Amino acid sequence: MQKTKPLTIENRGDILYVDYPEVYDAFASVVKKPTMMEALKKHFDLQDKVVLDIGSGAGDSTFQLSTISKAVIGLEIEDNMRSIALKSMEEMNIQNVSFKKGTALQMELPDQSVDVSVAITLPLFIEDEIRMYVKETIRVTKPGGMVINLGIAPYSYGGDLAEIILGPSKITEEDTEGVVDRILRDEFGFDYFDYEALQTFDSVEHMVSTYGFIFGQQVIDYIRINNRNHVNWTYRVHYLKK
Repeated sequence: MQKTKPLTIENRGDILYVDYPEVYDAFASVVKKPTMMEALKKHFDLQDKVVLDIGSGAGDSTFQLSTISKAVIGLEIEDNMRSIALKSMEEMNIQNVSFKKGTALQMELPDQSVDVSVAITLPLFIEDEIRMYVKETIRVTKPGGMVINLGIAPYSYGGDLAEIILGPSKITEEDTEGVVDRILRDEFGFDYFDYEALQTFDSVEHMVSTYGFIFGQQVIDYIRINNRNHVNWTYRVHYLKK
């Protein structure tokens, strides 16, 4: 019997990647300007580098990284996500990408095996897990290499609709990635910069079926009432040279 798809999963990221990878892929495929790759290329030299893409999902970030680097390893724990990525890789005939099963907390990679480690919007919120992820990432990155963490800036969960998603009382640094900032900077010595990006959907209903599906009914109502088809994002890029 075919599963009935709900209107929204109300911020349930834990089931998004497992049960609705096609929705995540459709959402992630809506281009943001500037793109994450444009932002990374502007600040980092990834040419001729072997890059690890941690939490690669359905491969969107991995394939983009492959255009500006020598080779990319996509690390993803969810089988459904890797299946989509492998199918896309074959369809696009991409030759410099491979995928491995693994998590940010336990990477089945040798010590000092990649030039650059990149994590893009990695969903880690527990302090001990963040520390484990950073230590693992540093372990697999070569001396002289770079560790890069690209995430949502504080106060910007879900972009400029954070207050609609979380409610005014929840717009605090602690609720919107502030713990990641504190640990990366204060405990591991990362530097950082912020940049703005605009994501424009084809239509209001396109935004409802992807962004709204992920972030909840209040967001869906807001999108429709305001005839909204775009999101303004603020990203924060932390980086550490080994």
